[in-house]
Amino acid sequence: MKLDGIRKTLHQVDKIRYRPALLRKIANGYFRTLVLRKPTLRIVEFSINSACQSKCEYCYAAKFRRPGEQMLDVEEVRDIWLQASRMGAFCSLILGGEPTLHPKFLDLVAALEPRKNMVSFSTNCISLTEEMVVELKKLGVFVIYVSMNSTDAAVNDLVRGFEGHHAHVMRVLEICKRHGIDVVLPITTSKDLLPETIELVDFARANGLTASMGLLSPTGRAEGERDALFDADFWKTLRGLYDQNPSLRGDWDTNFTLEIGCPAGFEKIHVSPYGHVTGCAIQPMSFGSLRERPLASLVEEMRGFKHFAKRPKHCIVALDKEFIEDYLDPAIGEASTPYPIQNNPCAASDCAGCR
Repeated sequence: MKLDGIRKTLHQVDKIRYRPALLRKIANGYFRTLVLRKPTLRIVEFSINSACQSKCEYCYAAKFRRPGEQMLDVEEVRDIWLQASRMGAFCSLILGGEPTLHPKFLDLVAALEPRKNMVSFSTNCISLTEEMVVELKKLGVFVIYVSMNSTDAAVNDLVRGFEGHHAHVMRVLEICKRHGIDVVLPITTSKDLLPETIELVDFARANGLTASMGLLSPTGRAEGERDALFDADFWKTLRGLYDQNPSLRGDWDTNFTLEIGCPAGFEKIHVSPYGHVTGCAIQPMSFGSLRERPLASLVEEMRGFKHFAKRPKHCIVALDKEFIEDYLDPAIGEASTPYPIQNNPCAASDCAGCR
């Protein structure tokens, strides 16, 4: 895994080799983690809005909206990123909703310093224009995550809940190719979706794209749906798919530790549209608000959380039944997520420092 982990982490080496500051931050992350044995933040996910044209069957962000609460503005995002950068982070992924619908989308991208770091975003492509791609490249963005669920247009559009979505994806793929922007296909998979997953991995390989795997979990519109959950045998099937496809990546195999495992709370955090911090975008419980506490304090607390501290060798939101029962299921009764972890009775024994 070790050499494979480095290769998957540096899969865009042809782009980052021209950014010495970025290379130094990556090298420092490995040094602090492998030599000094100090956990180092690597990536921050920013969900910047909840608006979206699609109605995906299993959208994890379906309950992000908080009526009456102000979303983070550009300066708040900039400040959070500076805090994260001081903790070692060099990578950010902008999520939604659909990020391109945010009226300050390009300003938010610029706030994350894309010429010094790896800044990318995930899009359904519906509102992404060629002019926007050109502006993003000028800002320093060199990779875009393009959402797609099937190579069959009819199946894809049905899952996405938007007629014509597949055509928009094909349009954006051509635009990105024309302007030298790398594309990653983020694939959400499950036991039922394995055939489509294999087709998408083959499509990515045939078209010179990178594929990134995510596991379907019972959150958002898929709350309480346990039938599609994973098991140890299916996890082995997925690991075999990784071994056979060098361009296939996942959250759990690009760690500074060079080991397969969940990065939540240690190398990765997620910031909701309103400044609440979770382990990743799919986890529905907040460890606190960045409008009330500094990032370093929240991350220190997260690293004492039992389910993060044990550094599980798999995706806990999809595979850890104890975690799902204790922390995902309680979100079913919540009007919006993430909910405060302190409101969960399990937190008292699982958190070292929750208040």
